[in-house]
Parts: sequence; structure tokens; C-alpha cells
Amino acid sequence: MSDNTMKKFIPMGRGPRMGIPVEKPKNFKATWIQLIKYSRSYTSVIIVALLLASVGTMLMIICPEVLKKVTNEIAKGLPAMMNGQSILGGIDINLVTNLIGVLVILYVSSALLDFAQNFIMATVAQKISKAMRSDISQKINRLPLKFFDKTSYGNVLSRVTNDVDAIGQTLNQSVGTLVTAITTYIGALIIMFYNSWILALIAVGASLVGIICMNLIIKKSQKFFVFQQKDLGEINGYIEEIYSSHNVVKAYNGGRKSKQVFEKINKKLYRTAWKSQFLSGMMMPLMHFISNFGYVAVCVVGAILAMNSMISFGVIVAFMLYIRLFTQSLSQKSQTICKELQQLESEFLSF
Repeated sequence: MSDNTMKKFIPMGRGPRMGIPVEKPKNFKATWIQLIKYSRSYTSVIIVALLLASVGTMLMIICPEVLKKVTNEIAKGLPAMMNGQSILGGIDINLVTNLIGVLVILYVSSALLDFAQNFIMATVAQKISKAMRSDISQKINRLPLKFFDKTSYGNVLSRVTNDVDAIGQTLNQSVGTLVTAITTYIGALIIMFYNSWILALIAVGASLVGIICMNLIIKKSQKFFVFQQKDLGEINGYIEEIYSSHNVVKAYNGGRKSKQVFEKINKKLYRTAWKSQFLSGMMMPLMHFISNFGYVAVCVVGAILAMNSMISFGVIVAFMLYIRLFTQSLSQKSQTICKELQQLESEFLSF
């Protein structure tokens, strides 16, 4: 097979979910304008879902405060020393029982609200995805033939399947996650500074270190994810072209050349995929280390403050839970939002 003949089997268009860099300020705004147009019919429903997410998150933020009161009440019953003799304090069992009941109600209510929010957003996301697929199908029917001469079939199929699914996942997960993360951050921050500004600064400092490390890894790995999607689109389009023209490849004795081209693309995909997955895999172990470091710092400093009667023991317990909320909202959720928003931006405007 000649090189010219062979070239027509190499895709010239973009592959599935390819993350080609775009101009961030301009395209980000245009992307969300188009997305809002599709979501205009469901605005009231989306607002209700986001309110449910906010209320459910606020209930979760209140839970550590209730647990602090339970811990302080139980601590009253611990033995105390007076004149060298152990004295037992009294525990108000009814108060502890009532507080535990309130805690259960808060957790159950938060779970129910979160379930309702997920149900609403999943339904809305699928309806919007359905409308997008219909519009894309109509647009494909109106495109001139020269468009298909420059674009691989795998690319066209990707627009209808993978890219619309990515936008649906962004609506279903990232929008609610963003509201939850903001509510958690602001609410927990206010309560922590209310309880102890010293421990609050320690918790915030540990979280900021985690955010900085996470952003550095994201910036480093993002370009490899872009290359990975590019190589993935190239190999998918190449396989589509070769398999659909298998008889032509055999007729021109191009099997060996086809294999060489495939191996070249496959090796390139392996290198970029390995680098992107390795760097992204470093994020969670690093965040776990930062989280554990925050636990240790709060325990040590909190113990010193408690010994000096500056805070109660229950405040330390509450701060342990607030640090966990911080690391969840600022690591896992921020990572998901960053990737999906950038992916949404590059995909929505690419067709």
C-alpha cells in the first residue's frame, strides 16, 4: 500500500473526549451560556435540588457541634482528683440520650436530602442529555459532506455518546458537589473559628497545604490527560478506518504497514496514559497524609489548650470531624470539579 493510500485511513478529526486546550476566559463563558439555554426549562427544579444540597450539608455541619456537647457531658462523669481522692462526676443520662437522638435525626435528614438532590439532578441531567443528542443528530444531518471527509467516524460517534455523557455527569455530580463544597467550607469555617480560632487556623493551614499540592499535581497531570485523549481519539479513529476498509487494506497488501502505524500510536497512548494516571494517583495519598497531619496537629495543640482550660475536650472531637469535612470537600470534590469543568469546556464547544 502506498503512503498516500495509507494516509486516508489515519483519522484527521478529533477523537472521543479529546481535551484540546481552549481559551479559558472566552470559551468558559460561552460554554455555560449554551448549557444554561438547555437547562432553562429546569431552572426551578435545579434551584430546589441545590437548596436541598445546601440544607443537607448544613445539617452535617451541625452534627459535630451536637457530638461536642455529648462528649463534654460524658467527660463530666470521668473521675476527678480532689485532695488526692478520686471523685466521680454526674452524667445527665437524659440529656445525653436526647442529644444522641438529635444527632441521629440530623444524620438521617441529611442523608434523605442528599438522596432527593441526587435523584432530581440525575433526572434533569438525563433529560438535558436527551435533548442534546437530538440536537446533535439534527445538526449532523445538516452538515456538508466535506465535514465527514475531514472527520473520522469515531469522532462523530463520540460527540453523540461520550461527550454528551460527560456533560450529563458534570450536571449530575459537579454542580451539586460545588454547592456542597462551598457550603461545607463556609459553614465549617465559621463554627471552627467560633469554637477556637487557634485550632481553626491549624485546620485551615493544613487544608491550604493540601490545596496547593493538589493544584500543582492537577496542572502537571492535566497536559498528560490532554495528550491521552488525543492519542485515544487517534487510535480509535485509526481502528475504525482500518476495520471498515479491511478489504482495501488486504488488496494493497497494507497489513504490515497498518500494524506498524497501530503500534506507534499504541505506544504513544501507553506513555501518556501512564503519566496521567500516575500523577493523578498521587493526589489521594498526598491528601491523606495532609489530613492525618492535620489530625495530629489538632490533637497536640488541642490537648495543650484543654489542659490550660482554654477549650473543652468536646471541641477537639468536633475539630477532628471538621478536618475530615474539609479534606473531603477540598480534595476529592475539588479534583472532580476541576477535571469535569475543564472537560466540559473543551467538549461542548468542539463540535
